[in-house]
Amino acid sequence: MNITITGNLGSGKTSVCKELKKMGFAIVSAGDIFRELAAEKGMTVIELNEAAKSDRSIDDMLDQRSSELGRKMDQTVFDSRLAWHFAAHSFKVFLLVDTQEAARRVFAGDSRNAENYADVKEAEIGLKTRARLEQERFANLYGLDYYDASNYDLVIESSMASPQQLAQEIIRNFEQYQKEPFSTKAELNLQGFYPQKRFAQMDLKRLEHCRRQEEQTPGLCAIGKPDLAVKNGYYCIEKGHHAVFAAIAAGKVFAQAGSIRIDDADGNKEWAVTAQDLAAFEQAGNFQYYTNPALQREKPGCGIKF
Repeated sequence: MNITITGNLGSGKTSVCKELKKMGFAIVSAGDIFRELAAEKGMTVIELNEAAKSDRSIDDMLDQRSSELGRKMDQTVFDSRLAWHFAAHSFKVFLLVDTQEAARRVFAGDSRNAENYADVKEAEIGLKTRARLEQERFANLYGLDYYDASNYDLVIESSMASPQQLAQEIIRNFEQYQKEPFSTKAELNLQGFYPQKRFAQMDLKRLEHCRRQEEQTPGLCAIGKPDLAVKNGYYCIEKGHHAVFAAIAAGKVFAQAGSIRIDDADGNKEWAVTAQDLAAFEQAGNFQYYTNPALQREKPGCGIKF
């Protein structure tokens, strides 16, 4: 079985694929296929790009080539926006990243498009625009909703995870999937989960017990599966506070969400937890939130539809 990797702009697909290559996987990118087709036609990549703007058959040939490679190859990683659609028999991975983090990466120079933006805010706006245009294009050409999480077997967040950690967790899930296929699984970064209770309500003995359990369990993914609600772009813990902060304290990176609910009803309410409480949770987990709801009421989120 092959692995197909796609995701948000700026999510780090190329870096993760480099790590997977170190682990023994062959990597096929959309660029590789495009260059191969250009060579077959006796054209440069630029010439083929220009021709593709007015000739739909070039897109069709690229799609057909992806399908053929997906059938012929095994234990190969396909790094392409739509490989998950054309390489049908594959483990489909979507790399998720917070839009603000993606903009920071792009502006810092982790993308070829860094020079197009004057600052991080402009990069964020540009990424949103590109994502919308891509979504419209995929819908028009293929009838696909690219940001529908149900298209994928694993949705995994890269906002606060290294390429090495992501590659390790992708392979763990890939091996599990080959033994026993599962429906869409969402693994998000623990340090992006925000409490919905006061720190004084926490049972410290229970927190310590959960931390010891996590430390005794190998791997990067937490034992518990917290229930989450998305409020103003933030992942808020509805159930599983002790498990979340114990796992963070134990050095875990990911948690599989038990459920994810979009909570538009609470959008205008004041944040339930004070800055002092957030600081107490940070101290308990020995980490620091990269966005503080007390200072930034809303954030753009990741765009995926759970």
